[in-house]
Amino acid sequence: MAKSYRLERASLNLQWDEFMRSSPDSTVFSLSSYLGNAGVRLGLFYCFNADEPRAAVVLSESEDGSSAQLDDLIIYSGISYGKPLHRQSRAQQLSERHEIALFIAEELAEHYEHIEFTLSPSVSDIRPFLWYRYGEDTGRYQVNTRYTSYLPIADFASALSLEDIEAYREASVSRRQQIRYAKRDRLITEEFRNVDLFIDFYRQTMTRQKEEPSDAKLERMAQLVEGLLQADLAKMFVSKTAEGVAGSIAVYAYDQLRAYYLFGASDPALRDTPAGTAVLWDAFFHLAAMGLPVIDLEGVNSPKRGWFKLSFGGDLRPYYQICKHE
Repeated sequence: MAKSYRLERASLNLQWDEFMRSSPDSTVFSLSSYLGNAGVRLGLFYCFNADEPRAAVVLSESEDGSSAQLDDLIIYSGISYGKPLHRQSRAQQLSERHEIALFIAEELAEHYEHIEFTLSPSVSDIRPFLWYRYGEDTGRYQVNTRYTSYLPIADFASALSLEDIEAYREASVSRRQQIRYAKRDRLITEEFRNVDLFIDFYRQTMTRQKEEPSDAKLERMAQLVEGLLQADLAKMFVSKTAEGVAGSIAVYAYDQLRAYYLFGASDPALRDTPAGTAVLWDAFFHLAAMGLPVIDLEGVNSPKRGWFKLSFGGDLRPYYQICKHE
């Protein structure tokens, strides 16, 4: 099996993006404009079968390149498989993906001292990592299950009333109430572009939650958001009070498959208003009008943030964090 595969270093270029956009596992986090603005050392690879790339690998590397490590700004990484071959049956697709993952698990273990990455939700077969050195006491991969929420938004584009929207019908009672309050209070949500104000709101939001971000992280976030806006891979929205005061700001990335809730922050002085709900709910109408059918709310892995995102009525999707520290 392994004799026909080889792993080669790759670069961010047009060929990379063409492969990623054709992959059923691609996300915006694997595109050149995202990775190139993330401010991190990258480990990029193609997995070839003979002369044809059949998978690509995205890793965030340590400063010296000796390890692959998680990064806060690269939500999904790891393996993206190539599109199915002509007349390749489902059984053949699953078999090929399994063989490729077995090979990559072995190659990465040889290349890096420590390994961490987070697969996209579409990569569900993690057996190759669980079976690596099966039966041995050391040197094995560990797998942690994480969760996100996918929310269908296509019907926002044609809805004539709130009841026409599945997400509204499936949302929690408190979230529906906040949506109505935002209308009652005449909040205005519009496309917006003020990265400095967003970063200021984000710093204040995280400080209030006793998770003060470093200046280095804020600089990376600002660079990333500006780069995505320039590349037309993101939209920024602001929800304002009826008096025109900015209350909440959110950034959404998107690719050809879906939208992603990337960042959100509020003015602490207005955190008790419905602006935090409106900046998501109203943005869904804009994103749906762009032809995006679903939004990945990007993680529901902490109690408060998790319940807030799930209250919009989306479903729960598992994804997997792969680690090897021995």
